Amino acid sequence: MEKTTLYQAVEFAIVIFIAEFLERSRPGHSVDRRRDLPLNLLALSVVIFAGEAWKSVLLKGFGLNRLAGSAQAWPAAALPGPVKIVIGTILADFALYWVHRLMHANRLAWRTHVFHHTIEHLWWLSGSRTSVTHLFLFAVPQVLIVYVLLQLSPVEAGIAFGLGIVVNVWIHTNITVDIGPLKWLFITPDYHRVHHGTRGLSRKNLAFVLTVWDRMFGTYADPEKVGEFQLGFAPLRRNLVRMIIGV
Repeated sequence: MEKTTLYQAVEFAIVIFIAEFLERSRPGHSVDRRRDLPLNLLALSVVIFAGEAWKSVLLKGFGLNRLAGSAQAWPAAALPGPVKIVIGTILADFALYWVHRLMHANRLAWRTHVFHHTIEHLWWLSGSRTSVTHLFLFAVPQVLIVYVLLQLSPVEAGIAFGLGIVVNVWIHTNITVDIGPLKWLFITPDYHRVHHGTRGLSRKNLAFVLTVWDRMFGTYADPEKVGEFQLGFAPLRRNLVRMIIGV
């Protein structure tokens, strides 16, 4: 876990430097970066510590490390590292699409996710607003895919989880990027921005890496056709502690 965490930290430092530079030099929308800054910093600390804690709990407390050890003979474990990372990214994106969709469809699951939709000024740091229970629900499929199904090494796991951090920063970054024909396949900040919109848009554009899941399962909204909308689907409640916990 130590090597995995180190690689994640390096990737995180690099990506926030790039995101900060891009937002400062060519912001996509007018945002107040000082608004809720203490809250966003608190949320980032929750993500860092709770995210790693859940991985340890799942591997050691729930015994998934033993399950991983018993699955070493699986064919997927013998694939080259880069191939496993690509496969893991696709599988995780598919799994998290459905977890995310459940959060918006089920009243109880929505409590774990509502904190994320209090964002009214969307930029890379505000995108870290994630509850503790949300982090757990996202960690389960990721740990199963990375450690049990694909048997990634510590270096490979660090890269894979680091890519997850890159994706989260990328889709919440306050920039407008034209990636040409690739926008049909890969999610951009403007694509995910729609998901944070009012007018029922929060049930659209639920995936994180690939647009194909939204297109296949009826949750796609073309960011170029939705028109103007406001952010902040859910207001901050007085009981902020419960919102951060996700209960």
